[in-house]
Amino acid sequence: MRVVLTALVLLAGLVDLVIVASCLVTPHDSAELARAAHGLSIIRAHCTSFFSVAALAMIVGALWRNGDLLLVPTFIFIGALIERLVNVVAFGTYPNWLLPMVLDVAHIALLLAARRALRQGAEEPAAGMPHHANLA
Repeated sequence: MRVVLTALVLLAGLVDLVIVASCLVTPHDSAELARAAHGLSIIRAHCTSFFSVAALAMIVGALWRNGDLLLVPTFIFIGALIERLVNVVAFGTYPNWLLPMVLDVAHIALLLAARRALRQGAEEPAAGMPHHANLA
C-alpha cells in the first residue's frame, strides 16, 4: 500500500508541475480565465492556500522549533519569487512591482536563517544535561 500511495503522490506532483509550467508558459490563458467566476475561484483558492500553508508551517515550525518544517514556506516563497521574476522578464515592470519581490526575498532570508538557528539549537545539548559522548 505504501508503494502505491508513494507512486500516486509522485504522479500527482508531476501533474501539478505540468499545470505550473502551463501557467508560466501561457499566462494569458490564466488571465482570461480570471475574468470569469471560475477564474476568481481559482485565484481565491490558490492565494489562500499559498498564504495559509506558508503561515501555518512558519507558525508550527517556530513553536515546535522544527527547522525542517520551515523548508515548506521557504520553497513556497522561492517559487513565488521565480514566478514574479519570470513575469517581469516577460511583461516588464508595473507600479510597485518590486515590493512583493523584496518581501519574498525577506521571507526566504528569514526562514533560512531561522532554519539554520533551529537546527543548530537542536544539536546542542540542553543546559545541565550531560552530552551523550560523556556517558560512555
